[in-house]
Parts: sequence; C-alpha cells; structure tokens
Amino acid sequence: MKKIRDAEGSYIPKLDDYELKPHYDLDYRKAKPNRFARRVKISRGGARRDAGRQSKPEPVERHTIAFYKSHADYLRSLDRNLSKAIRKLIALKAKPRS
Repeated sequence: MKKIRDAEGSYIPKLDDYELKPHYDLDYRKAKPNRFARRVKISRGGARRDAGRQSKPEPVERHTIAFYKSHADYLRSLDRNLSKAIRKLIALKAKPRS
C-alpha cells in the first residue's frame, strides 16, 4: 500500500493503515434525497430563452449531388448557398399553381 504523506512530506500513520471494506450493508430505507442536487431541466441550448438549435419538423438526411456547371451557376443565381437554392426550388414546386 502506498504511504500517504501530508503537504510537508511527513508520514500520516492512521490514514496509511485505513482500508475500505469489500462490502457495506446500507439500509436504503433510511436514505434521504440529496438536497444539494438540482433537478435537471433538459433543454437544447444555453441559458437564454430560445437559444440553441431549434427542433426540426422532420429528420434531416445528408446526400451528395453532382451538378453540371451550368446548373450550379443557375442555382447560385437563386442563392449563393446551394442548399438554400435547392430548398427554394422545392418550395416553388410545392406551391399550388393558380
């Protein structure tokens, strides 16, 4: 067993001889809740209201798409972000024509 020493480096005999028992019989009926433990509120972000990621209405999937340069240029004319440009096209297609 390792010898325990204090800050000055002197040996502490009672601490060195102390060992834990292999098993303790605890009566859990006498146990009390930890008053210092706070209830955890599960959130998706920081302490500010509406901070963090907003939950999505449907799961997001990742796909890789290859475009011709002319098609990519057209999408970039709609929006510099290609993902947003594709979403705009989908939104236009989803609108009912009148």
